[in-house]
This record gives sequence, C-alpha cells and structure tokens, in this order.
Amino acid sequence: MHESLAEVNAYIEKGLAFEVKFDGDKAIVAEPKGITKVTLSKEEMKKAKIGKKKAGRKVPKPQKVFLSGAADILLNAKIPFKVTYGPKECTLRFDLDHYIHVYPDRVSVLGFNKLEDHPIALIKGLLADLPNVKMLSPSS
Repeated sequence: MHESLAEVNAYIEKGLAFEVKFDGDKAIVAEPKGITKVTLSKEEMKKAKIGKKKAGRKVPKPQKVFLSGAADILLNAKIPFKVTYGPKECTLRFDLDHYIHVYPDRVSVLGFNKLEDHPIALIKGLLADLPNVKMLSPSS
C-alpha cells in the first residue's frame, strides 16, 4: 500500500480532492468523479463565461495529519473513501450518508450511531487528537 499512500499524500499536500477505490487488492487513487450532465467545448465554455474552479488549497496541518493517518488505516483495511475540501474544512466521505467534516475548531461525524461503528472505529484514535468531536446520528 505504500505507493497508494504516497499518491494520497501528494493529493493532500496539494489540497486536491481525490477518491480511493479498490479493484481486487489494488487501490486506485484518482480525482473524484462527479455527475456530468453535458459536455461543453472550450469555445462554448468561453461564451457561457464558465470558468474552472481553482484547484487545490492550503490544508491546515492538523487536517493533513488526520487525513494522512486515516488514509493509511483505510487503505490497509481496503475501505473506499473520498476526500473533498471546502473553504476551511475537509470532508472524509465513505458514502452519501456517512462522512466526517473536519473544521479548524471542531469535527462533525455524520451518519454513524457511535464511534464503534465500522469504519469509524478504525480511525477513532485519530479523531481523539482533534478538537470538539461531535457525533450527529442519522435520523431514522
């Protein structure tokens, strides 16, 4: 898994979103795939005045440490995940309903009933190093 972790850390260092999938035992690290409804040529983009999003941002050190540590554990456990960034936060997403938002002053764990739920239990120790962790249980 060392080469996959190096790829993940390169994305984290650059502040670029990425996703990790598995094909058998092989981890595939790539830019996240979104939903594409139409394809526009460069000329059409210029006319529509649609620009590209600024790629990458400076990720605070505590977020880098958390993401890198979590990635190492999740890669070894062969658990797919996705990392995206907002203005001041990063999101570690397992699926649409299960994810972790890491802000500078707090952490929100969404979609899990307790820290012992899989895969949160695997990275519970890393969450202990972050400030103000709140569990937001799923609504049923």
